[in-house]
Amino acid sequence: MLFSSLIKAAALLAACGPASAGQINFVYPAEGAQLPAVAKTFVFGNVVPAGAALTINGEKIPVYPNGGFIAYLPVLGGDFYFKGELSDGTTAQRGLNIRVLPGQRPANGALSLEFSSNASELEVLPGDDIRVSAYGTPGKEAVFSLGKLLDGSALAEAPPGSGKYYGVYRVKPEDRGAEFFPTARFRAGLFAHGASARAKGRVKVLKTPVLVETSTDTVALRNAPDGGYMMFLPKGVKLVSAGRSNGMRRIILAPDMEAWVEDSKVQPAAGAPYPFGPVTETGGIRLKGTDFGSSVSLAVYEKVPFIAEELENGLRLTLYYTNLHTNNVVYDSSDTLVKNVVFRQAALNTAQIDIETAPGALWGYNISYSTSARALQIDMRTRRKPSLAWPRPLSGVTVVLDPGHSPWLKCGDGKVFLRDAKFASLPASTGCRLDGAVGPKGTFEVNVNLAIVQKLRDSLSALGAEVKLTRGGEEYVELADRPKAAKDLGGDLFISIHNNAIGDGEDPFSQPRGFSIYHYQRHSRELAAAVHRAYLKDIPLPDEGLRYGDYLVARMTWMPAILVENAYMILPRQEELLNSAPFQERLAAALAEGVLDFFRAPPKPAVKKVKK
Repeated sequence: MLFSSLIKAAALLAACGPASAGQINFVYPAEGAQLPAVAKTFVFGNVVPAGAALTINGEKIPVYPNGGFIAYLPVLGGDFYFKGELSDGTTAQRGLNIRVLPGQRPANGALSLEFSSNASELEVLPGDDIRVSAYGTPGKEAVFSLGKLLDGSALAEAPPGSGKYYGVYRVKPEDRGAEFFPTARFRAGLFAHGASARAKGRVKVLKTPVLVETSTDTVALRNAPDGGYMMFLPKGVKLVSAGRSNGMRRIILAPDMEAWVEDSKVQPAAGAPYPFGPVTETGGIRLKGTDFGSSVSLAVYEKVPFIAEELENGLRLTLYYTNLHTNNVVYDSSDTLVKNVVFRQAALNTAQIDIETAPGALWGYNISYSTSARALQIDMRTRRKPSLAWPRPLSGVTVVLDPGHSPWLKCGDGKVFLRDAKFASLPASTGCRLDGAVGPKGTFEVNVNLAIVQKLRDSLSALGAEVKLTRGGEEYVELADRPKAAKDLGGDLFISIHNNAIGDGEDPFSQPRGFSIYHYQRHSRELAAAVHRAYLKDIPLPDEGLRYGDYLVARMTWMPAILVENAYMILPRQEELLNSAPFQERLAAALAEGVLDFFRAPPKPAVKKVKK
């Protein structure tokens, strides 16, 4: 009912446009959007007629020939409005809410104090630090309390006069079992009033670490709560948890090594925690030649966490909570990929196995536990070899193309199809989020991505490749399902097509903006480099570089995978290019050229002229 009302309201708003000839259509940010504490941010949209002179908040804004515009303008904390005006007197505005910077709070105004930490439940162990932070009226004497553990300890204002207050407490052994909500207050004189605040999240001091296990597949462990990825684990892997913070759980892998995992991705596990003793041990290793390369089976008697590290000449597997007890390796004479296997006890409870190949021979890999958890299976792919014979040099290769995003607005637990809603008229209060970017003229990235993929499919198919798509049209495909779909579709290469945007508060004019090519795995870099070379030669946009990118679709291990950002949806000129069929074909041609280069295809033979 809510969605249908929103759609009708958007249609009515579009039908009841201004009576004057001019129009100002703000597209982004959405009406009522909440933005971080920034001094400036960008706003974009379009005007009618395209040649109209536009000002926003009194500043003259350049308008692209097709009517699109983007501006980077100052904002103030709190409720704020971009007010646009055309030369014919047409006006429009877009309201936002900008988070107030602590330094913007007047020292002589009403006293205020808020927690910026402890927004959710925190679990700690003795020896851990409880860190609290708050912001409020600058220049005050602030203190914090931690239930019965601590009362009225000083908070430091740093830098002085900033309104940002910090405190820390080291948990003691006798604090085990304590539970409380941190509080803070300003000290006041005998007859004066202060300000106080209570954190939203409860703090629990654990008595011992607890045992959890992954509750789904492809669970990512990070090196910090907001850090980079360390490992990706299947369902049922046991982990030692030593606390929680802001929806993330701290995992102890070894005495000197920890990781973090989303709390929603794990569940309690049976058994006692074992942070410093071996949980399992390794057994024999057996290799078997396969039609894709090699399958390596490692006997291991518990599902333990592991890191796979791709080397120049093979794969290194590091297992935690593991004692090395392997005493034999059985090779297969039909296996032409794996040359050697070596292993070592790398550290306390940490075992390493190196599976060596010829340099550059590894095309991809997949690691999984057997159903009985009695073995860890490492499937390794050898390099694919297309025919390389013209006119179909890519025969024998399957390429999976991924048109990034899906054509739906995500609205809470539901979704609305883009064709049924006018995005620019939906206020932020609806809670609907666009899957992908949008341009000043209202072009949706998801549609441009699909148009480019369709042209690339035709180009690669003409070269002999079998081409499959993760999304063929308007269906909704979850991001996490795309790498799995690529493997299930029998892909040998994976290319995810996107177009770019920037974060709120960034300056769109701070640097040249154009194309960028991302990879993650070692075996994907050569493909990314080949496509990047083709773009440098054929695409008339600024080069933002060949990049290492920690993106889910680029992290797949089973095949070389890249993510391509072709251009910027939010820049009027590039949006217009992306809507142009000739430019889409030029992008597809450059991508196909990069794939040919990657496979080292010979040049296309020249057509011989027949003498008359």
